[in-house]
Amino acid sequence: MATRRTYGGADPVSGIDNVDVLASLLDIHRLRTVVAGRVDLTPPWRVDAKPTGLLAILVQAAGHSHLVPRDHGGEPVVLGPGDLVVYLRDAGGYLHDGSNPTTPTWQFKLPPEVAAAPAPLRLAQGEPVTSFVCCMMQWGDAPRAPLLDSLPPLIHISAQDAAMSGQIGRVADMMVAESATPGPAGTRLLSRLAEALLILVLREQAHDLSGRPGLRALSDPLVAPAIKAMHADPGSRWSVASLAATCGLSRSAFAARFTDVVGQTPLSYLSDWRMATATKLLGTTDTTVDLIAEEVGYRSEAAFRRAFGAALNCTPREFRSRRRQEDRVPPR
Repeated sequence: MATRRTYGGADPVSGIDNVDVLASLLDIHRLRTVVAGRVDLTPPWRVDAKPTGLLAILVQAAGHSHLVPRDHGGEPVVLGPGDLVVYLRDAGGYLHDGSNPTTPTWQFKLPPEVAAAPAPLRLAQGEPVTSFVCCMMQWGDAPRAPLLDSLPPLIHISAQDAAMSGQIGRVADMMVAESATPGPAGTRLLSRLAEALLILVLREQAHDLSGRPGLRALSDPLVAPAIKAMHADPGSRWSVASLAATCGLSRSAFAARFTDVVGQTPLSYLSDWRMATATKLLGTTDTTVDLIAEEVGYRSEAAFRRAFGAALNCTPREFRSRRRQEDRVPPR
C-alpha cells in the first residue's frame, strides 16, 4: 500500500493547495443550457427522445416516471417524488408512466439552434399526475476529460439518499418550486440552479467509495497534489518522478496509484490536460499558436500542431475560428 513521505522536510504540495481542479474542468467544457423547464403529464404517457449527447438533469416533482435509457442495459430507472437523475451524455431512450405504452405520446426534440438563453420546456395534458423538471446542457468542444469521462453515464440519487438531506436536496427543491410558479427570468434561474446541482453531484462523486476511477482522485491525498500541480502549471516539464515528488511517493508507487485512481497514466493525463488548456487559450485569447504551444509545454509549434490535430481532428487555427463563430451568440 502506498504511503506518503516528504522530501528534505519540505511540503511537496506547497503553493498548489488552492487549485480548484473541478472548477477548471467545468471551465474548459463550457456547459451551456439549451432547454429547461417543467413537464406535467397525465397517464397514459410516454416521452421518447433521440440521442442528443447533451448532459441532462431531471428532478421528479410529483408522481413516478420510469426512465429507460438506451445505454443502461434496458433496465428502467424508477423515479419517485424528490428523486434526481444526472445523465452525463444523453444516449436517447424514453420515459413512461409505468404502463410502458408501445408508442410515444410525446416526442422530445431540441431547438434547431442553441440560443443565447435556454428555451422553456413545457408539456401539459389535462390535470397533471406526473411532473418533473428537466434541464439539458450542451458540452463544449474541449477534448476528453478522464476525470469526468470515467463517471457512470447515469447517476440516480433517491429522495431517501443521505445526499438529498443536504445542499443537493435543497437546490432540487428550489428547482421544483421555481418550475411550479416561475417568476421573471424563471428559465434562466432554472438553468443556474441546474448548474449548481451538477456541481454538488460531482462533489459527491469525488467521495465515491465504489472504487471506480475518476473524480475520487480529487479526494485522494496520494494523487490529488499531482493533479493540482498539472492544472496549475501544464507547461512545466513534468516527469513521473517530479509528479511523484509532489505527492511524497516513490516513482513506481505513484504511477501505480495514479493509474488505479484516475484511470490513465500520469503522462497521458498531462497530455490531455495540456490539450484542454490549449483549447481554452485558443478560444479566449489572441495569443499566437507558437506561444500557446510553449505555454502548454511543447518545445516546438510543429509538435504541438501534430498533437492538437490528433486530439481534436482539426488545426489550432480551425478550432479558434469555429469557437469564435460559436461565441457570436451572446452569453446567457
